[in-house]
Amino acid sequence: MKNACYIYELKALRNCNVSVFTKKPLYELHARLESGQSLEQMAVIAKRYGYAGMIVATDACKPERTDAMPSDFLLYHSAELNAQSATQVRKKAQLLQGKTDCIILRGGSETVNRAGVENRLIDILSSSGNINHVLAKLASTNNVAIEFDLGAIIHTEGSERCRVLSVYRNNLKLVRKYNVPFGITTTPISCYDFRAPREMAALAMLFGMKREEAVYAMSVVPRQIIEQRSPNFITAGVKLV
Repeated sequence: MKNACYIYELKALRNCNVSVFTKKPLYELHARLESGQSLEQMAVIAKRYGYAGMIVATDACKPERTDAMPSDFLLYHSAELNAQSATQVRKKAQLLQGKTDCIILRGGSETVNRAGVENRLIDILSSSGNINHVLAKLASTNNVAIEFDLGAIIHTEGSERCRVLSVYRNNLKLVRKYNVPFGITTTPISCYDFRAPREMAALAMLFGMKREEAVYAMSVVPRQIIEQRSPNFITAGVKLV
């Protein structure tokens, strides 16, 4: 997956004469299936809101399709990686290689963030906090997407919401500068946490993200992550048939 492909598709969205929300299939990037929640109901709601599919993080095996799900709704699996050190990041990522459609690293500390953006096995860095120029450059080089969790805006208020918006403004500035792939999500754990794509774009505008950038984050980035983890993937634009 090359950053040149991302840049080309983002420019194409900017030049699109039709609604950017209908130009490409949209995906919820980071849904979580927790105990007691209905995957079928989440899929139905996501489809109703206009999503073509979603990437679901589970602690166990890959989620399976059922007859209750929309037949044309795409379902992918992600593994969420928690680590306390760079060594743990490397070891856990290697164990997950080839076993899931997407590897998401829950960051936070500078050490874990650095290990994540240095590792090509990591697809998404979530909960990163403030990133810096060094991390942004590494993320661009290794095609690690930076996640913007809009749920952190929805579920906070006052000074905490201001802090989140400040972090996201900083991170957005850097991902633009270094052409880092990025995604947006509400990290839904139930059907009530989903937001329609237009609402997602409106929330992202609070920290300066443009409409076409929000669509890019919900369409191009998830699709490229899934494609590069396919067994038939060779390089950007080339796959076995």
